[in-house]
Amino acid sequence: MNIKYFIIPGKRKYSSIYVRFWDSKRVDQKTRTGLSVEKRNWSIKKQRFKIVISEEDNNLDLLNNKLDRLEKAIHKQYNKDYAESNHISRTWLKDVVNEFFNQVPEDQNHKKYFAEWAEKFVENSKDRTVNGKRLKANSLKNYTAALNKLKQYEKHRGIKLKFQDIDLEFYRDFVLYCNETLNLNNNSIGNLISRIKTFCSNIEIEGLPINPQYKHKEFKIPKNKTHHIYLNNKEIEKIFKHDFSESSKLDNARDLLIIGLRTGLRVSDFLRIKKENIFDNVINITTQKTNQNLTIPIHPQFRKILKKHNGNFPKKISDQKFNKYIKEVCEKAGIKNEVYGSLLDKKTKRKVEKHYPKHKLVTSHTCRRSFATNLFLEGIPNHIVMAATGHSSEKQYLAYVKATQEEHIERLQKHWKKQNKKQ
Repeated sequence: MNIKYFIIPGKRKYSSIYVRFWDSKRVDQKTRTGLSVEKRNWSIKKQRFKIVISEEDNNLDLLNNKLDRLEKAIHKQYNKDYAESNHISRTWLKDVVNEFFNQVPEDQNHKKYFAEWAEKFVENSKDRTVNGKRLKANSLKNYTAALNKLKQYEKHRGIKLKFQDIDLEFYRDFVLYCNETLNLNNNSIGNLISRIKTFCSNIEIEGLPINPQYKHKEFKIPKNKTHHIYLNNKEIEKIFKHDFSESSKLDNARDLLIIGLRTGLRVSDFLRIKKENIFDNVINITTQKTNQNLTIPIHPQFRKILKKHNGNFPKKISDQKFNKYIKEVCEKAGIKNEVYGSLLDKKTKRKVEKHYPKHKLVTSHTCRRSFATNLFLEGIPNHIVMAATGHSSEKQYLAYVKATQEEHIERLQKHWKKQNKKQ
């Protein structure tokens, strides 16, 4: 095997540096390296840059080192391809050189530029499957949002991000841009960073040269401390017993809310329960998000609702209508005590944390948190509740427990009273 660097002097001041590679009669190719040199600064004998001490040429050692490394890369790739009987195409040498310098054809810019790769990833995500099912619309929406913010960032900074640019410096500047220019809160920024890290890990899986700094502990996902609420058993009882006969839509929404509160299922699951999912005293359903098969005992309030609807499930409504109606349901049922939480300010488009009437903070997510918290406070062992909620770890389960300090104290006091009775 032989490698030779050479130039073809012309009328122009700078000449391109070529590389020729040949191995007996098996292969003999030449191509441009992409580097250029003044004729007076090229050593034909050494096939390298002449070391000229001047300010404008102070990077010649670096360029010679680059040529040394390219020579090794060509040898290494040829040995690999020859040993594995890979086809040596007519553009083999050109491809090796381009890969070494991270140069790609214009129609393959997604192998070099971060946003262009992300765009291709988002486009392909429409047909991507998870657990045998198409990617959810919400996940696709999150990927698209991250891509759009990356493009906005590039336009704002006047740059085009390459794979190697995704380092800690980029991370800090992007977070600052999202916070100060886009006025996003930490949770929104965290969602973007999470998607960017997903992009990076998939780029690495494809064998493309992504900057490894995306794995650094400082390349973290920002989060705000959340103040989620839950409905305790007394409040749920008030909602269950309230007379909504004057409004059929609120009466139906109340029934759906009780089912959500008493099953611990996600809204995407409890809104699609059918007669076929009910067996004697249990519900059996396969969850959409995690594809888990869960069996949950039917709560007495749920059974009364089924009886009210002649054994059928209440009328199905959209997630959006459900979230809207249950706020009205809770307000009319008297769930109005002031609690600390956050709501989106329509003018600033940012969440504002302060005290609000509790009914304004109720969402579909409140159902799952209420189910977990109430059973936790009743002393039901965590592993039993987790079997119903489908949580795979105790840490995940406890994240849903939203009891107040007073309720924790009350539970502890009850526990101590039981111990005293035993003594």
